[in-house]
Amino acid sequence: MIQHHFTRFTWVLLALAFCLILPAAGQAAVRSRVEGEALIAAKPQEPSSYEIYAQFLSGNGAYKEAAEVLERGQAKATPSAQLLVALSNAYEALDQLGKAEAIVREALVLDPANVQAHLQMGDLYFSLGWPKSGLDSYREACRLEPTDPAPMVRLVGGYLEAGQYPAAQEQCLQFIAQLPESPDLWLSLGQVFEKQGKRREAFTTYGQVLTLDAENATAYARQGRLFCEFGQYTSAEVSCRQALELDPELHLAHAYLGIALSYLGNREDARKHAVIAESGGLNMMAVWKKIGQ
Repeated sequence: MIQHHFTRFTWVLLALAFCLILPAAGQAAVRSRVEGEALIAAKPQEPSSYEIYAQFLSGNGAYKEAAEVLERGQAKATPSAQLLVALSNAYEALDQLGKAEAIVREALVLDPANVQAHLQMGDLYFSLGWPKSGLDSYREACRLEPTDPAPMVRLVGGYLEAGQYPAAQEQCLQFIAQLPESPDLWLSLGQVFEKQGKRREAFTTYGQVLTLDAENATAYARQGRLFCEFGQYTSAEVSCRQALELDPELHLAHAYLGIALSYLGNREDARKHAVIAESGGLNMMAVWKKIGQ
């Protein structure tokens, strides 16, 4: 029903989002440019000073400024693979993929076992149209962190993006056998089923996610999506509203709530949620065709 204006899957996008870089342990996030500059002035050799300030800037959409701050850190701070990964993310946000790839290669020279660098390299390979190399990078991240579900989720997403659906399912099931209590892996499996048109299996799988994590907003939203595809719009509304109670900014939930409401005759609220979904990059033509612009 909905087409994304981007091709990356949600779990990859979450990891790519530069604003998700976390402050170093024991250090609070800055709240202004003044605080950011003061942090750097106080600890100019500390890479996390630049990362924390850049996090604030990127969180406000100032990716160019964030990149400039991290470039200062690259020149002045103690060499840090993590800072270089952050800089690569910033370049990627600016669509400077060549620079992003070069800088993450530097990170891997500095620290060949840096998992975030391997994941970032995998993301860039996919963006550059080299899925085989991307999958290899994700596999290496999984090898380095064999008990962390995050690289596993990324690898499953890579198989899906490469169009290798059976491989994605087989790999995801293997990971779930290792980590059966991981809601993220079950969520990935649900999306694998959806991609293959196995909607009933996907719906049941999202139920398993909610058994493990009753506050998983994405699982509720994806159940809402499936309810829409089943034509059960009242149930879709309930699921999407549950998702938005947990995460008011979840665009997927706004999207399918908008669709459900358009079929239930609530044009005004359908329009409101469709506009929010569109602001997140979702194509809401299904709603506009139903209720008119």
